[in-house]
Parts: sequence; structure tokens; C-alpha cells
Amino acid sequence: MPKSFAFADLYPKDPRAPFANPTEEPDYSPDYRMIAPELDTPQSYLPLLPSPNEATRIRRFFSLTFLTLIFGFLAAMTVHTALRLLISVILQQVDLRAVGELPQNYSSIRSLYFNDSSLSYAVTLISFLIGNLAALLVGCKLTGVRTRDCFRTRSLRAANLISYVLLGLWIQLVTGHLAQWVQILMKQLGVRSFAPQITVSGPLHRTAVLALYCCVVAPVTEELLMRGLVLKNLCRVSQRLGIVLSALLFAVMHENVPQMLLAFPLGVLLAYITIRHNSVTPAICVHICVNTVEFLMQLGNEYLPTRTFSTVNMVYTLGILLIGAVIFSLTLLTERLPVPTPHQSMRGWRIVCSSPIFWLLLVIHGGAALYQAGLLTIPNLF
Repeated sequence: MPKSFAFADLYPKDPRAPFANPTEEPDYSPDYRMIAPELDTPQSYLPLLPSPNEATRIRRFFSLTFLTLIFGFLAAMTVHTALRLLISVILQQVDLRAVGELPQNYSSIRSLYFNDSSLSYAVTLISFLIGNLAALLVGCKLTGVRTRDCFRTRSLRAANLISYVLLGLWIQLVTGHLAQWVQILMKQLGVRSFAPQITVSGPLHRTAVLALYCCVVAPVTEELLMRGLVLKNLCRVSQRLGIVLSALLFAVMHENVPQMLLAFPLGVLLAYITIRHNSVTPAICVHICVNTVEFLMQLGNEYLPTRTFSTVNMVYTLGILLIGAVIFSLTLLTERLPVPTPHQSMRGWRIVCSSPIFWLLLVIHGGAALYQAGLLTIPNLF
């Protein structure tokens, strides 16, 4: 493409693909007339630099998306706090009736019981479910995204889905080993880190609640929110921007180094296949499989004889490393992320970074990460 043409004014023929980018999926991005309504006017055009009104509308959609994520986080935290408070009051009343007088360290005893029982996982499950679904519904209302538009599945075959699952498991395995090295380095440098631990031992109902949360509720609601609403809105200008930025936010929202190292490359994969197939369905399937395999490996480590689990783990690790490496290499040879045009680049990261809501979202999850690592303290209300 001649340089003079690349930087000339654009006269869009298709409002859903106004930048005429051949590397993008033309049917995925929302109608650009929601940002530039003047495209309905004959001979309307898009200059290289967006007009103040166009930039304001782009920023508005981005900011509403970031605000939706903040709302989901606060909604989940509110529900979590309210449920814990309600359960704490109920437990205290039951114990008062049972023993008549409570010991001075009762709050610590109650907290230990709550954290070691299925109640903790049940509260997390309910708060996570409500927070993500509330954010999805509110975000769709604010930005005009229809949930049914996230499920217009196109050209998805069983072979595609299997390769995506294997690639997701390979990313999980590679980043898991990378996370171990990073944590060792952080420890040597004296930097505190937090790594979430999944404890699958205990009563059956506790394990069942944890399985429901990890293998169903978390992956399904996260994908509906992140690869449904968030990705769709962030792709209004550039699909590459949507893929990278949604993966970055997905990583930041996990609030700890091991999961962030997994969440970013996995988020890129999930966003890419969502756009390619015009549906969040393959991303949901891959996310469920990745979480389920991790959960099953934890179960195997807990309940299988040591030698048996070591053999199973070795076979699985070698198999996924080999097969996943082949699929990853073929993917690099045959697939490419969309490449933004100069007009799209002028409407991308500079507008994202000009949104105060974007930085507020990063500060909120950054603060939560510091709290998880023990670098921030919050008074215990329970």
C-alpha cells in the first residue's frame, strides 16, 4: 500500500468494517456508526486523526467498559462481605444458644471454621457469579451489546476445538513452570509474592462446591464478561487492540503473579478464537477444560498413591509439551493477529490511556494484589 494512500482520508463502504482492514474478521466488530454517526451521510469520511467528537465517543465506550469491570468487582466484594457478615451473625447466634457463653477468641475460631468449611467456597461462588453476571447485564445495557451477538458461532469444527484445548493446556503447563522460576527469583530478591492454593481435600460437599466454582462458574462467567462484553467493546476500533487489551485486563484482574503469567497468553488465545469464530463458545470450552484439568491434577496429587500420580503427571506433562509445541508452531506459521491500519492506531492506545477509568481499574486491582501479597492491611470485620 503506498504511503500516501495509507495516510489519506477513508471513505468507508461498510460501517462494520470502516477501516477496510483485510487482516480483521469483518463480521465481528460492532457497527462503527455508534461512534461516527456521520457515516450515514453520503461522502462522509474518516481522517487519519479522529475528530474531537469521534475521540470522545471512542473514549466513552472504552470508559464504560472499564467502569463495568469496576462495577462487577465492587458488586462481588459487596455480596461477599454481606454474605460473610450474615453467616457470621447466624453462627454466633447458634453457638450462643448451644454453649451459652462464647470464649474471648471466638472471632478467630469462627473465622477458622468458615475458611476451612464449604461455606467459604460457597460464598466465593455466589459473589463471583452475581458480580460477573451483574457486570455483564449492566455493561450490555450501557454499551448496546446484545448477548446473542456473542454466540453467532461460525466455522467451528471439532478438530479446531481440540487443537484450541490442547494449546490452552500447553500454555497452562509452560506458564506454570515459568511462574515457579519467577517466584524463586522474587524470593531471592526479597519481593513478596502471593500464589493461590487450591485445597481439594476434605468433605465431599466441600470438594463439590469447589469443583462447581473452578470448573463451571468461574470459566463460564469470566468468558461471558471478558470475551463477550469486554472484547466486543474493545474491538470497536481495532481487533488487535481488543485482543491485547482484554488479555491484559484479564491478567491484571487475577491479582497474583502465577495466574497473571497464565492469564495473559491464554487471554490472547481465547480472544483470538472468539473473534475468528464470532462466538464466545470456543473460549468457554477451552477455559472449562484448562480449569478442569488443573482441578483433576490437584485431586490426583491428593488422593492417588505418590508413584501413581508421578507417573500420570509425567506422561501428561510430556504429552502436552510435545503435542502443544507442535500445535503452537503450526499456529505461528498459519495464524496471525490482526494488524491495525494507521487510522486504527490513531484511535487505539492513546485514547485508552487518556481514560481515567482505565487507570482507576488498574489501581483497584493493583491494590488488591498488594493486599493479597500482605503489603497492604485492611481491618478484619469478622
